Amino acid sequence: MTTETLPLESAKILSDCPRLRVLVVGKSGAGKSSLISFAFGVKMESVSDGARGVSDINNAIESPQNPRFVLHDSMGFEPGETENLRSVEDFLKARSGEAVPLKHQVHIIWLCIRVPDSGSRVFETGDEELLTLAFKLNVPVVVIFTQYDVLLKGMRLRMRTATSEQRELAAEEDFEELCLKPLQKAQDKETLPYTRTSGLSGGVKAKPDWVALDGLVGTTRDLIDKRFGGNAWIVSAMAQRTSVEEKVKGATAVGMKNYWQGLASSTKFPGSKLGTCLNTVHKEMTDSWNLYDPDDLLQNPEFVTKIRKLAQLVTPNESEMRSSLPNFDQIHTIVGIVVTAGVVAVVPTIAAIGLSLWFVNLLIEGYRNTPETLRCFMGYIVDLSLVMDQIFHITIARAARPLTDKDIDEALENYKNANLGAVHREIRAYAGKATIAQIIAAGPAEVKVNQLIQEYSTDLRAARGARAG
Repeated sequence: MTTETLPLESAKILSDCPRLRVLVVGKSGAGKSSLISFAFGVKMESVSDGARGVSDINNAIESPQNPRFVLHDSMGFEPGETENLRSVEDFLKARSGEAVPLKHQVHIIWLCIRVPDSGSRVFETGDEELLTLAFKLNVPVVVIFTQYDVLLKGMRLRMRTATSEQRELAAEEDFEELCLKPLQKAQDKETLPYTRTSGLSGGVKAKPDWVALDGLVGTTRDLIDKRFGGNAWIVSAMAQRTSVEEKVKGATAVGMKNYWQGLASSTKFPGSKLGTCLNTVHKEMTDSWNLYDPDDLLQNPEFVTKIRKLAQLVTPNESEMRSSLPNFDQIHTIVGIVVTAGVVAVVPTIAAIGLSLWFVNLLIEGYRNTPETLRCFMGYIVDLSLVMDQIFHITIARAARPLTDKDIDEALENYKNANLGAVHREIRAYAGKATIAQIIAAGPAEVKVNQLIQEYSTDLRAARGARAG
C-alpha cells in the first residue's frame, strides 16, 4: 500500500547502509546456522555447518525473511591450513577501511567456537591470526562459544548424584578452564568481547538462552557504534530479532533524529495534514522494527486505523471526548480520564471502537500546535511502540514465520488490557494544560515519550526485574 508521508528519516539511514554485513567464522558443527537463525529470525540453512569445502566467503548469503542483514561465511581453520586464512585475509582487506563505502564494509565478525571437550584446543593458529588481522584492520570481533548446553548435559551424565547447582558450578569451572583461559592468552593486548550460547539446536526440548542472545546483539551494537559511529548501529538494531531493548533503542533513535525533536512545538509538520504526519511516524516506526511481514500487514489501512483508534482516545479533552464517542462509559478506563468511583465497564475490543467524526476531521486538517495535537502525537508514538513491543514478544520464538492478523490482534488486546489506560493517563497528566507554553514548562515532550516507552515496554521491565533479582 502506498501512503502519503513526509520524507522518511529511516529511508535516509538505509540509503547509506541498507544491511548489517556479518562475517561468521567457524568450523563445521560449530552451530553457525542455528545462531544466525535465532539472531536474525530466519531459516538459515545455507551456512556451511555440513561438509567442508562448500563455503565461499565472497558469496553474500541473504534471506528474503530479513532484508536488513547479509552474511559471509568462512569455514574456520584446521591445523596447518593456510589457504582458507589467505582467502579471509583478502576478503577483509577488500571489505574494510575508510576508502570502502560503509554499506560494503564488514561491520562485525562473529568467531564461533564450539565449547570443547576436555583437553581439546580452543583456538587454532588460524583463529589467532584472524584476530590479529581484525585488530590491525579495525574490524570489530565477538568470540561466541557455542553449545554450552552440551557441556551441561555432559555434567549431568558424569555427576548423576549431584544437585543441579553442583553440576552448574562444575560446568562453569570447566568453561573457565577450557574457554576463558585460552581466550585470555589469545587476546594478548586487546580485549576480546565474548559470549556463550546454548539451546539453539531447535530440538523439542531445547531451551534457547535468550539472555545470552540479547547480550550478543547488544555487544555487537556497541562495537559497531564505537567503530563506525553515525547510523550504523541503528541498522544493527533493525537487523537483529532477539532483543526488544535494541528494537526500542533503534526505533527511538530514528524518531529522535527528526520528527520527534521538539515535538511540543514542532517546526517539521506545519503545512502538512495531521494524517500525513501520523503516516510518517507509522512508516518510520514499523520500518525500524523490521519484523517479517511479507503481507505488509503493518502498513495495511486496517492496522493503521486500529492505532489511530488508540491515539484518538487520548487526543480530545474530556468534554470533547464525551460528546464525540457515544460509548465513553465503556472505554473510560483506556481514555486516561478518571470518572466517578464505582463505575465498572467491560472494555470492548479495539476493533469494536469506532473512529469519531471529530477525530477524522482532525486528521484531514492542517497540523496545528495545540495540546490536542500534541496528545495525539504522543499517543500515536507510544501506543504504536508498545503494540510493536507486544507483537515482537508474541513472535520472537517463531523464527521465519510470517506475521499474521491474529498476532496483531492479540498484541493490541494485550496492550489494551495491560497498559493502555495507564499510558493515556500519564500523557493527559503531562499534556493536559490549556496551552503549549504551559505544557513545555514541564519538560520536553520527546523526553516524556521516551520515558513512557521504556517504562511500559514489557521485556524491558522483565529484564530490569531479572537483573535486580
